[in-house]
Amino acid sequence: MMNPDFSASRACAQFASSLQYQDIPEQVIDFVKRDLLDWLGCAIGGSASPASRPIKSVSLLLGGVRQAEVIGLSSQNVVTSAACNAYFGHILEMDDVDKESISHPATVVMPAALAVGAWNASSGKDVITSIVAGFEVMLRIGASITPEHYKIFHTTATTGIFGASVAAGKILGLDEKRLLWALGNAGTLSCGLWQFLRDGGMSKFLHTAHAAGQGVYVALLAREGFSGATHILEGEQGFFKGYALKDVNCDKFEDFFKVWRSGNVSFKPYPCCRHTHSAIDAALDLREKLKGRKLKSIKLFSYSTAQQVAGKRSPRDQREAKFSTAYCVASAILRGLPSEKHFSEEALQDKEVRNLENLIKIEIDDDLNKVVPTNWPHRIEAIADDGERLVSQVWSPKGDPENELDWPAVESKFKTLTEGFITTATQEQIIEICRNFENQNSISDLFETINSTFQTSY
Repeated sequence: MMNPDFSASRACAQFASSLQYQDIPEQVIDFVKRDLLDWLGCAIGGSASPASRPIKSVSLLLGGVRQAEVIGLSSQNVVTSAACNAYFGHILEMDDVDKESISHPATVVMPAALAVGAWNASSGKDVITSIVAGFEVMLRIGASITPEHYKIFHTTATTGIFGASVAAGKILGLDEKRLLWALGNAGTLSCGLWQFLRDGGMSKFLHTAHAAGQGVYVALLAREGFSGATHILEGEQGFFKGYALKDVNCDKFEDFFKVWRSGNVSFKPYPCCRHTHSAIDAALDLREKLKGRKLKSIKLFSYSTAQQVAGKRSPRDQREAKFSTAYCVASAILRGLPSEKHFSEEALQDKEVRNLENLIKIEIDDDLNKVVPTNWPHRIEAIADDGERLVSQVWSPKGDPENELDWPAVESKFKTLTEGFITTATQEQIIEICRNFENQNSISDLFETINSTFQTSY
C-alpha cells in the first residue's frame, strides 16, 4: 500500500531538478553512451525502412518552424523531431529494454533530450544528465506498476511520456515546480493499448512517437507557466489508480541517488521482441547440440508475459513474425543467428521453417513465471530423430546486464544496422561522438552528421 504522506510525484520532480552530471556514477555514464549509439543505429535503420513513410509524409504535410534535425528528413520543430526519431527507433525492434518495468526507455527519452538539446545547443554533459533523469523517473514508474499494467498497456508508451517530459524539462531548465507540472500533464496524456497486436497494426511506432513528442510539448507548456496535477502518480484520480491495476508500493521512489536504474538496462542483439530472445538463445544452443540432425519433437517452456505479447503462431507478415516466439525458435534452429532478412516475406514462406514451427509445443512453466521480471527465461526440451533427449535452458539472454554487450559489440551492431544507409566514414564519426559524448560542447551537429550521407532505397 502507498504511504499517504509520501508523494512519488514530488520525489520524481525533486530528483530531476536537483540532479547534476557529477552525481552520476561513471559506469552509468558509460552505459548511457553505449545505449545512445545503440539507439542511433536502431533509428537510422528504422528511418531507412518503408515503415517510416507515414510519419515522414504527415510531418512534411503539416510543416512548421525548423528547430531540430530528423533522421532522413528535413529539420522540423522540436515536438515533431522528437516524435519522428522516437518512431524510427522502434521500427526494427532492436532498441533497449528494461526488464523490471518491461519498457524501452531509449527510444522515448533520448529523442526528446536530443531534439531539445540540439535546439538549445546543449552540451553532451547536459544531454547525458537529462537522459539519466528521464530514465530514472520512467523506469521507477514502470517498475511500480508491472506486470499487471503490461497486460493491457504498452509501458513504453504510458510511462515513456513521463521520462520524455523530465528529459526535455531538464534541458529547458525547469525548476521543481514546473517539472511537477510537466509530469502532471504527461500523466494526463499517457496512453498506449496492446489491442493493435491482435490486428498486426503499426500502433507500436505511434506509441513511442506520441510519448516523446508530447513529453517535449508538456515540458514547453510548463516553461510557459501551464500548470498540471501535482499528485499525478499517487492521487485519488491519478496514474496509479487508473493504470496500475494493483496496489503500488512507493519504495521505488525513495532510492533516488542510491539505485541507478539507468545502468541496468538490456541491449537487444536480435531484431525481434525481447520476450523471444532467451528462447532464441536456447534455440541456438539446441542447434549446436543437434549437429545437423532432425527433430522428432520439441517443447518450449515459456512464461505468461512472453506468450501474451509474443505468442503469435503461423505469422502472416514481418511484424507478426517478430512477435512469434515459435517462429523465432524455428528460424534460429534452422538458420542460426537471427537477422532482419529472416523476417522478410520470402523467409516467412520457407516450408522447412513453417513445418518446424508447427512441431513446437509451447507450455507455460510456473517456475519460469516466478522469476519474471527479474529474468525473462525459456527452456527447450527436444528429442532428436535418433532418440537423444536434448535440453537447453537460458535465464539471462545475450544483452542482459549479466550478459552485456560491451563497446565493440554495440559498435558492431550499430554498423550492421546502418550499413548501406550512411557511409563507413560517417559510422566512425558517430561512434567517436558517442564514445566521447560528455566532451561535446554542442550536440546540435549529431543528426546533421548522420544526414550528411544518409540514403535509403525505398
